Amino acid sequence: MKTTPFILPVCLCCVFLLASTPSCAQKGKTAKQIVSAATQKQLLAPAAESTLAQKLTIPPSAAAASAATALAPAKPPRNAPFSALADQQLYIQQITTVMDYSVHKKVLNYSFALEQERANARRLVSTLQSYRTLNLNNVQENALLEKMSGFLVNNSLQKYLLQSMVDKNYMQFLRDLSNYYSLSVQFMTSYELRFIAAQDTREIFAQTALDYMKAHPHKLNLKLREIMKSPFVDAELKASLRSFIALKQILPQHESAFLVLLREAYKQHSNGLAFARAQEEVSSTVAIYRSSAKELESFTKRYNRLPRWNAPLPERRLYNKLLLLIMHNQANHFKQVAPYIQHINQLLSQFPTVRFSAQETLLRLQKFIASNRRLPRAFTDAEDGSKIPAAELELCESISYWEMKDKAFAKELHKLQKTLP
Repeated sequence: MKTTPFILPVCLCCVFLLASTPSCAQKGKTAKQIVSAATQKQLLAPAAESTLAQKLTIPPSAAAASAATALAPAKPPRNAPFSALADQQLYIQQITTVMDYSVHKKVLNYSFALEQERANARRLVSTLQSYRTLNLNNVQENALLEKMSGFLVNNSLQKYLLQSMVDKNYMQFLRDLSNYYSLSVQFMTSYELRFIAAQDTREIFAQTALDYMKAHPHKLNLKLREIMKSPFVDAELKASLRSFIALKQILPQHESAFLVLLREAYKQHSNGLAFARAQEEVSSTVAIYRSSAKELESFTKRYNRLPRWNAPLPERRLYNKLLLLIMHNQANHFKQVAPYIQHINQLLSQFPTVRFSAQETLLRLQKFIASNRRLPRAFTDAEDGSKIPAAELELCESISYWEMKDKAFAKELHKLQKTLP
């Protein structure tokens, strides 16, 4: 009697997931203690990790080949109807488009990642504004350090902000934070810099990039880092910017020319982002995520469960596509697909991996064996022309899951297998 392979849970996680790191608070250390720790190489690191409660399942033998299977699914029979061939072709085309890691996607991914970091910086400003001082008690300081550890990745900025905390220099902390992230200075009531109109993002960038480099020679703020990596900014313009970046000090006579270059670079990069968003592979990818989210939503409403790996072709295609769109996805972490990724993850989290507990599965299995003198079959066990009942497939799925998850269940399953003819 053939036994069903056990199932390996495969986590579906969002694209911007990073490995967890020690917090900036360093288990209760103060900012002064952190700054004085000479051996500390990285004080702050991304801690944006989030996990998805829901997991799709796939057997170990299929796990390694899941992406390849989805990319190169089996061809329909030669005598398959035209609609089946068309569906197959459309499916392959969608997968190819989604997995295409084009230059345009890379630029949009990077821009969106920095945009999220900047949003976190705004939240940090709001926290600091509630204090109105850096004369903080231990609880407040640790809370601030924890918030910083959640997104700050630039070592120089980390050093400046921590030193400001040690010096209790509230204004310098805000000054560095706002200049690095090109935040409007209007939120500060006693900020010495000239007024910058909040709606003019290009001017905010140019002025804050200049001010950050004046305070910290050779150091680039976040947006300028993005621009210097942009393929849409002229090489000659980048070279001119580097000549200013290389200066030991930005003097008053340098400012006007530097601002002109910064504004032009911002314009070219912004136009480039708009061009990238309009590209066919980007708009098509967004459409595929949108349609896949709708397809998954329709499936869960109809069956009240997630698609399975071991299922008829349409369901198996949806399962494989979800693996590629969510788990194996490296190409699509830009802003336009983010809402659909979030929607898919929400749907995935609403359904359990299996419906039955280990104990209930064991009881159902005992009854099934008593009636049928065999184990439940998987979809691939069906003989040509036969159809396995949905309840049997569901029980098979649950058995496979608990065989891997629960040693006691696996032991009882082994005992039951010995009673079979």
